[in-house]
Amino acid sequence: MPIQISVRDSRELRAAVLAIASVGRKLQAQLRQQTKRVAEPEWQKGLEQRASSRLDRRVLVKTARVQVRDTNVVLRSGAVGKLKDLTRPAEFGGDRQQVEKYRGRRGEKRFGVNRHTARQLGWRRKGGRVVWPTAEDLIPRLAALWVQTTIRTLHEAIERK
Repeated sequence: MPIQISVRDSRELRAAVLAIASVGRKLQAQLRQQTKRVAEPEWQKGLEQRASSRLDRRVLVKTARVQVRDTNVVLRSGAVGKLKDLTRPAEFGGDRQQVEKYRGRRGEKRFGVNRHTARQLGWRRKGGRVVWPTAEDLIPRLAALWVQTTIRTLHEAIERK
């Protein structure tokens, strides 16, 4: 379930989207750059504060990206790199009692082995541990930032003319 804010719920956000749509491409590009310049470090800092293990840092924090479009801001984490298959287990936990059974051998002797393969993961947590709580805290701030950046950039463009 994605975490998002609807533009229909806020007059300010509606006004920002309409203002962005009505300006030229150069101003739109400038708005995207300014928003990303401020949003990405905040996103990474928030994830870093909540990360509690090396796995969290490697899978969720180091892969954190912000993509800014004219109509929205997308927060991503765990979508790039070799470890992207571990994103869901790192964020939401796993079945720590999961057992992998196989046959071991020492010399000529064979024996059964039961190995707990998910003990390094946290317990299952429906609301997530790192990304989702950070996004819930950060989305209102980013929405305010987006509106303020839009207004400031448009104001500066009008003053230059």
